[in-house]
Amino acid sequence: MGKIVILDEYRPVIRAARERLGLSRTTLERTAKLGQTYVKGVESGRRQSTEATLFTRLLKALQQRAEKAEVPAKTKAGLLRVLKGVEKQGEKTAKR
Repeated sequence: MGKIVILDEYRPVIRAARERLGLSRTTLERTAKLGQTYVKGVESGRRQSTEATLFTRLLKALQQRAEKAEVPAKTKAGLLRVLKGVEKQGEKTAKR
């Protein structure tokens, strides 16, 4: 997978899931093994594109926490929708 565009519709899903799970940005960055300010950049819109592998790590870290926690099905479904969208985008990038 190469670089992908972070769609604006992904940002509120990520933030809502993180907040619902009670995770700070720093904790999520550590869990997903990402650099400092990565999550803030994604959530705020300052980071417009990223390596698909990094973004996927972020989403999978959230999804794993959501599976263990008692969060609404809507939150889990939102994360899954974003993850599938990223995978599709990654496939299109790889075909080029």
